[in-house]
Amino acid sequence: MPAELVCRLEEHSVEAWPATVTSRTADGWVLRATPGLDRGRSNHALTPCRALRPSEIPGAIASVETFASRHGIPAGIQVSPVSLHGQLMGELDRRGWGRRWPVLVLAAGRDDATWSQPPELTGMASLRRTDHATAEWLTAWARCEPGRDVEAHVRTVFGELAGRATFARLDDAAVGIAVDHDDLVGLFCLAVDPARRRAGLGTALVRALLADAAASTAYLQVEEDNAPAVALYERLGFSKAYRYCHRVAPS
Repeated sequence: MPAELVCRLEEHSVEAWPATVTSRTADGWVLRATPGLDRGRSNHALTPCRALRPSEIPGAIASVETFASRHGIPAGIQVSPVSLHGQLMGELDRRGWGRRWPVLVLAAGRDDATWSQPPELTGMASLRRTDHATAEWLTAWARCEPGRDVEAHVRTVFGELAGRATFARLDDAAVGIAVDHDDLVGLFCLAVDPARRRAGLGTALVRALLADAAASTAYLQVEEDNAPAVALYERLGFSKAYRYCHRVAPS
């Protein structure tokens, strides 16, 4: 995938999954904090979309640690894309930072087959769309992803997304979020009730979200070891764009 598009996807996702506190540095880092929400992008600094000079790495790590301490969160870095940051990864290894949640970013263009096929909803489930996380959507999400910190998301990310995202659900069996702006649409929180998987609900939901999108390029993020989800999205026309992972400071 062209480097320019990778950088656009990275920038889009910062806005599409907002943190409570965001601070940008002059050298391209995005420092993020969402106290009360534990995992990943919401609390981890995002690397610049360029290769780092070896001389700037120690200072950058120190800035991340200072920011995290100021906001009462564990220090973490989302290294993205991994292919640009071999030297940073090596330095974090040397310092004993852990590796967490390796993620694939998949992308599809409007000319891919998935956007030309209408969602197949007849006899399956009724589709509901809102511009905020309703009580019904939250109940369905909790069913589809047991154990998620629903109330923490309501207090933080979902409140920031109200009015500028589409929260979609197929009855109480499948949910997802689409954030469509700047000719890109990001799909988040895609999930299907474990008791109703392999029935076409995930496919129908993704197609429904894409059918509503004005953007020409869609993307989503999926954990690398989630082989069934990766296979589903690839069948829908998505292909691997790049990888990222999270690094967390030693306790």
